[in-house]
Amino acid sequence: ELDSTERMRVLGISAFHRDSAAAVCVDGELLAAAQEERFSRVRADSGLPRRAARWCLERAGLHSSDLDAVVFYEKPLRKFERTLAVQLQGFPRSARSFSRGLFLWLGDRLWLRTQLAEEFGVEPAKVQFVEHARSHAALAFYSSPFPRAAVLVVDDLGEWASTTLARGEGATLATLAELHHPHSLGLWCSAYTQFLGFEPGLDEERVEALAHGGAPCWEREVADTVPALAGGAFEVDTRLFRFAHDAERLFDPALEQRFGPARQAGGRLRTEAGDSRDADLAASVQRVLEERVLALARELHARTGLDALCLGGEVFRNRTLVARLAHDGPFRELFAPAAFGEAGAAAGAALEHSQSHGVPRRAQRPRLALGESFDPVGAMEAAGVRGAALGGNASAPRQLAELLRAGRTLAWVRGPDELGRESLGARLILCAATQAGARERLLGALARADARALVRVLVREEDAEVWLELPNAARALARHALCTARASPALRAAAPSALLSHAVVWPQLVVREWDPALHALLGELGRDGQAPVALAASLHLRGQPIASSAADVLDAFARSTLDALALEDWLIEADGAPRE
Repeated sequence: ELDSTERMRVLGISAFHRDSAAAVCVDGELLAAAQEERFSRVRADSGLPRRAARWCLERAGLHSSDLDAVVFYEKPLRKFERTLAVQLQGFPRSARSFSRGLFLWLGDRLWLRTQLAEEFGVEPAKVQFVEHARSHAALAFYSSPFPRAAVLVVDDLGEWASTTLARGEGATLATLAELHHPHSLGLWCSAYTQFLGFEPGLDEERVEALAHGGAPCWEREVADTVPALAGGAFEVDTRLFRFAHDAERLFDPALEQRFGPARQAGGRLRTEAGDSRDADLAASVQRVLEERVLALARELHARTGLDALCLGGEVFRNRTLVARLAHDGPFRELFAPAAFGEAGAAAGAALEHSQSHGVPRRAQRPRLALGESFDPVGAMEAAGVRGAALGGNASAPRQLAELLRAGRTLAWVRGPDELGRESLGARLILCAATQAGARERLLGALARADARALVRVLVREEDAEVWLELPNAARALARHALCTARASPALRAAAPSALLSHAVVWPQLVVREWDPALHALLGELGRDGQAPVALAASLHLRGQPIASSAADVLDAFARSTLDALALEDWLIEADGAPRE
């Protein structure tokens, strides 16, 4: 272990898949985290996070010479081994992707230690690597409140492991079992995402939303494409999928022989009575995914005998799946970090390195709101917009609630940006949940009109029993908006536009101690017998990352039809800002 006078300063890096990010961990505490897309403005940017890393170091008050380690979130040699093995096994079908992949790996990926050392100004010996699944597991467990817990990682791909069962205790993580590529629920889901005409790796949420409007009438046929095995395991029918050797076309034509022609991107979605193939197939995929993950959870519970479960990996972006685990799974307590996926894995790699080198485990902040913040006055002056002072934290929630009660749509931007694909408070758009057509108006204001898009329902944590039917195991998840729930009769009556099918909503419990201003706004909405609930979505235009900097925020507002923007302590009305 570290001597009491020693320090451990670690830069974690994730890159080359999607959602590249950097995170700085000092003495076991995460101090800064940011995604490269927030700087490059390229959605899910997969490039080396140069700007994000430099920004994190600056925020943490460090220079590259101060770093004890730069830790990459996977082991490139093991990943190259897997890539080479599966490409050779798939030859000659893999010939095209093999030549492309070999060029990429021989070009720079195999020399990543040297590249990272040169890029971040450290000695090559300081560049370390952590297994991909372990990066996910480390963030899930070490950021949780549990002294000991089972850990379940269900992902798409890393080196070999796609699914990991583990046990965490104190500052250690022990792997109990793994399932390996190509038997991956993440890639299996991505193949169906592509089959349904969406972008794999990015639009799985849209398939989840589509599933709420369908019936799982293809469940048996879909289950046959990923048969269950003993001990919670499963295997993907590789005759139907190409993702083992083709990164562009993930499914085989044989899948179309089972379910009909794949939907082309942008084509008509088959969701209506009499022709609901797409919605029904999405619902069937959702049901089978839930059953396979429930089987994994039951096996993990049988192996560990623990009551607490930590979740990690891309697949747990699926909030309906997480809700099913909370409702029907064997664990009494569930936790997941707000920053799922590759972005959070940068922080996980930094935490894993710190813990494995004897740094005492420390409690982490409940949200990774460790990104960029800005000066609102300077930003407004630079953009040539006019704003009125809101009057500080005491009066701002009341003024903003009045705008929402009057039927207006509002962007609210406060404090540092959050890590991950969703903002829980720092970069929100809001409207009152009780008004007719609220969801459509909210999403339409940012050119994201989609009848099946998911929007959050904000509820104060102490009011959860009034508005939601939420299992106790899901409460911690709902604080991070990581699960769905059934609406109570009161919410169904007060906010029908918030409902998905079967009275399901996507809730976010607002905790007073975490976000007193947002909590106070909901209280103001509830005056005079009104429902203290709001609809919320993250502030970003269609196809773009979340607005992070002041310039991003003001540009998104100018391109939107939002009625007002609250920028820290300033209110900008739509008629006070240039519109495009």
